[in-house]
Amino acid sequence: MAVPLRLTALLPGFQHDVDALPGQATKKMALDMLVLVRDGKVAGVKLDSRVATGDLGDCYKLYFDPDGSGKPRYRLVYRYTPDEVRAVAVEAVAVGRRANLDAYRRAIANLAR
Repeated sequence: MAVPLRLTALLPGFQHDVDALPGQATKKMALDMLVLVRDGKVAGVKLDSRVATGDLGDCYKLYFDPDGSGKPRYRLVYRYTPDEVRAVAVEAVAVGRRANLDAYRRAIANLAR
């Protein structure tokens, strides 16, 4: 069995992103998704560089929604980073709504790009 990845310190701004999510269920699900990534139980889709969002080519996205009906309304953006203890760690970048590319805009801001 693979050793779970380490979850590194959250980027400045990520806690603000979580706090901006509506309701405790949405906030909890965002953090639960991050733990699932850390534990290797889920993997997101690799992002790239787009005119509308900027370069997020080192990041991945996951969709989620505590409602569970219809298209998921939220995205979690994360990336893998080098770690001193293990070869790689997971770093939470941003979380936000899918609408209007909110999560991606937050990711660019949190990464100061």
